[in-house]
Amino acid sequence: MVKQKNFIGGFHKVKIQQSKSVDNLNCLTVFDKSDKVHAERGGKDKNLESCSKFQEEIQEQCSHYGEEESFNKTEDEKLDLYKESSHDSASQDILDILEINQMEGKREDEKMALIKVPVLIGEGSIQKMVESTVTLDENAIKVKEIRALVENLNTTVIQDKVIIQGTLHKQIFYVGEDAVVHHKTELIPISYFIDIDGALPGMNTTVTPVVEHVAFTLLDATTLHQKVILSFSVIVTDVQNLEVETGEEETPLYYVSEIVGQNLQQLIVETTVTLNQPALKVDEITAVVQDILTDVITDKVIIQGILHKQIFYVGLDNIEYHQAEDIPFSLFVDVEGAAPGMHVQVESTIETINYALENSNDLTQKVVIQFSVVVTQNTSLNIIEGTEEPILLVDEVVGETTGQTLLQDIITMDKPTQKIRDVDAEVTSITAQIIANKVIIQGIIHKQIYYIGTDDIEYEMGEDVEFSFFVDLPDAEPEMHAALVPTIESVITELLSETEMLEKVVLKVDVLVLSTVRLSIGTVPMP
Repeated sequence: MVKQKNFIGGFHKVKIQQSKSVDNLNCLTVFDKSDKVHAERGGKDKNLESCSKFQEEIQEQCSHYGEEESFNKTEDEKLDLYKESSHDSASQDILDILEINQMEGKREDEKMALIKVPVLIGEGSIQKMVESTVTLDENAIKVKEIRALVENLNTTVIQDKVIIQGTLHKQIFYVGEDAVVHHKTELIPISYFIDIDGALPGMNTTVTPVVEHVAFTLLDATTLHQKVILSFSVIVTDVQNLEVETGEEETPLYYVSEIVGQNLQQLIVETTVTLNQPALKVDEITAVVQDILTDVITDKVIIQGILHKQIFYVGLDNIEYHQAEDIPFSLFVDVEGAAPGMHVQVESTIETINYALENSNDLTQKVVIQFSVVVTQNTSLNIIEGTEEPILLVDEVVGETTGQTLLQDIITMDKPTQKIRDVDAEVTSITAQIIANKVIIQGIIHKQIYYIGTDDIEYEMGEDVEFSFFVDLPDAEPEMHAALVPTIESVITELLSETEMLEKVVLKVDVLVLSTVRLSIGTVPMP
């Protein structure tokens, strides 16, 4: 019989079959799609010789069953042909080979995509009770209501733990002896931790706080005792690059960040700084990259930022001094497939810091920085689900639609105008609110208007226009979220007079309603 194994070499997928039909044979025979022997390897020369003999036997058997003719047939036709005429072990070997080649042909039809996606590391929940006593400003006869919520929440991830900090904000409404409802605010700092195996610094967290119950007792006219029960659900994820298998339209559709390209680039920043004090020696130099800005152009990513250095040195008086230095830098990284409008993630690593004290005042430094650049674009993919880890947190597309609106406005010009030269418009802010079966879209369009005054001078004026409309989308629910892609299709202007302009803007918004789900794909991270 033939035992199937997988082997991937470079960008070409082949199938390795291990034959057990030859006694004491330890060899591997690799068949490509054409059913011809592509390569072979074995532990010993005699095994290779046995492999060759076995291949000849198979080819003779193939010829016996009209194999030469059947190579022009489809994989299914070949299988049917041999199943009708196979009665011995050699025939069974041929059947096994053809079945595997048929599987290989189907597998080649599968498409793979490289995505950047959050991978579930761990999750957990805790419950805590916050107990406090507050003195009211007025004498109370009863407490009407206490509203509580958790705000200013932030987290810190350490090894196998997540630290949660925030503020419990309470609003107390009580009825005074004057029959008036009074209000008092109480702010209580909170801090807890939760154990989550696998959590490491730098990973991402999602924390959902819930106020489960508020109990209170009016001890006397001005003393109020309260107990608030809180619960926190914590999810830890790590963003990884994964290769996933995509399917046809009937496969569930997910909205993900597909990796267009990635690359590494090193930069050497060399400077000479004059120290504020004469130095005996340099104790330490630390450096960090900050204020990174990126710009994506065709097949390139431009990176700008600041290299912030802190220099610790010992002066001639044996006192240690500190001096900071900020060095602007810029570079570009080649990323094939990159285009304007795509997203880019840049990670920087300080690899080495070399320095030499040329004299008591001049310090020469060389800092080597490595930049890792990943360019992505948001897209919808039909991803085939697996049965093993890792588990991804992805947005499944519940529905999608397109909405359009016409914004019409009469603008008063700053100067007497004879001609409108140009209008640049862009959506600077856009948000979505989902209600049952509808998506409400709101935002701001910023316009830059260039016009020629009656004095033949070109002027510029800016304007912000708010917009709001809704689109129908069945199955949309308030707990879902939306991805919006706005496009300004047209800007039409008409000068009504020297001081007034009629402006029409046609806005299109592509809307995807998403629901975050867990997806097993059974694959491994890509480098």
